Amino acid sequence: MARAPAAATSGSPTLGAAADLPAPPASPLLRKLAWILLFRLVLVTVLLGGTAAWQVGTGGVAPPLAPTLYRLVVATYGLSLVFVGWLWTRRALEPLAWAQIAADLVLATAVVAITGWTDSVFVFMYSLAIVEGGILLFQRGAVVALCLTLTAYLPLAFLGSPVRPPILTLFAHAGAFVATAALASYLSEQVRRTGERLAARELDLAAITALHESIVQSVASGLLTVDARGRVTFLNRAGEQITGLALSEVRGRPAEQWFRAFQAQAGRDETDFANARGEALRLGYTLFPLLGREGEEIGRAVIFQDLTELRAMEERVQRSERLVEMGRVAAGLAHELRNPVAAMSGSVELLRSALSPGAEEARLMDIVVREAARLNQLVTRFLEYARPAVPQRAAADLGRVVAETLDVFVHDPAAAAVHVTSEVSPTPAWCDADQMRQVLWNLLINAAQASPPGARVAVAVRCAAEPGGGARLEVEDDGPGISPQDLPRLFIPFFTTKERGTGLGLATVQSIVDAHHGTVLAEPGAGGGARFVVRLPPPPAA
Repeated sequence: MARAPAAATSGSPTLGAAADLPAPPASPLLRKLAWILLFRLVLVTVLLGGTAAWQVGTGGVAPPLAPTLYRLVVATYGLSLVFVGWLWTRRALEPLAWAQIAADLVLATAVVAITGWTDSVFVFMYSLAIVEGGILLFQRGAVVALCLTLTAYLPLAFLGSPVRPPILTLFAHAGAFVATAALASYLSEQVRRTGERLAARELDLAAITALHESIVQSVASGLLTVDARGRVTFLNRAGEQITGLALSEVRGRPAEQWFRAFQAQAGRDETDFANARGEALRLGYTLFPLLGREGEEIGRAVIFQDLTELRAMEERVQRSERLVEMGRVAAGLAHELRNPVAAMSGSVELLRSALSPGAEEARLMDIVVREAARLNQLVTRFLEYARPAVPQRAAADLGRVVAETLDVFVHDPAAAAVHVTSEVSPTPAWCDADQMRQVLWNLLINAAQASPPGARVAVAVRCAAEPGGGARLEVEDDGPGISPQDLPRLFIPFFTTKERGTGLGLATVQSIVDAHHGTVLAEPGAGGGARFVVRLPPPPAA
């Protein structure tokens, strides 16, 4: 398959992207708790630890307060480790969120108390706790965090502070807390609703993707896609069955390696294709470009079907139509030929009895009679091929039919120069026993005539191992085999490679087998000769 022109791969993804969708993400609350833990550790390290170290270094804090800050930092680290262990269990995440909010409020209260009460630069940590509540638990978390903040800060300002704080300062701080809670509530609710809408869209997308994947995998036609570099991106289940290739084997690899038979031009066409199982198939395919959002070509796709059986059926129908027409001609031809031939043969016999011919004249008369008989036999075989009798099919043991036919054949002069072997087992089949005797007889005559003196002709009949069961009849010889040039013409009427052959024996075999809804094929034999294989359907279920 030819490579598509290079193009940007942005835009609509090619088929097969559904198979590469990422795994569902972890719980949103779990991710937010992890980030809050990390933020707390950074904040405590940078602000509290840095401030304590700076003030001690410059003498800005009395010595008893510096160790308090250090102990607070260490306690925060220890509590964070507890939270990490809790988070690792992935259980009771909402209680963990409330515990983290409460812990941060306690931390903020302790820091404010030891760094200046209402004049502390760390009053903003209450606002951070409120924002944290909104991030973790949305509006409910922000409101509860605000109530806890006011409950902790106002008693601290009025009862704990050694100097009564100005009302304006308290009002400003409380107003800031309320404004922070309102803003956090609003933004968190917007984020929550947006997340819910996004989750709903993701569910819709997942459902559409699953439906799309199901449709693509369920169609009876094969579907192949390649990217702009000519590498396979997708092969559906029907495509795997037809080609004998698994998607895991071909994905990401050059399509030319397996699908060179699909020509580059867009449109409908047919091609011969050998699949990974070695089967020769006739495929019909349609090739078309895959376009991105901007209309650029991002790859190509091929939809293909196995037309092997359809084309074989069409060939059988055409052959049947030719046989019908040939039958009409054969009826008149047989009448026109047989009458003169019979007259000539009878006249020669009368002349022989009325005269006393010499040796040379007798020899010539024998030639006339012999050739007249051969011509009559040729007409008879042509009629058998052109106007085959409708098979009277019934349940039969094909093994028994073969054994009986072999008993007769081994005493025929045609079998005198070959050694016939057989492997016969009881084999149920749905067939006309007399017509199957004719099939086997023609195959045996063909094998004996193709084999040198003393060669082997092997016959085997058994139940077919292929899906659907049925009977399998094989006739194999040790002759010169069949050339590749002759193989496609082997079952064509009047085609023969023998000097005195009629070219109707194998054509008659195929005509009878087709009437039985079976198949016949020729293949190389194990010993270099030819093997003919006939498959017949099993008897219908009772």
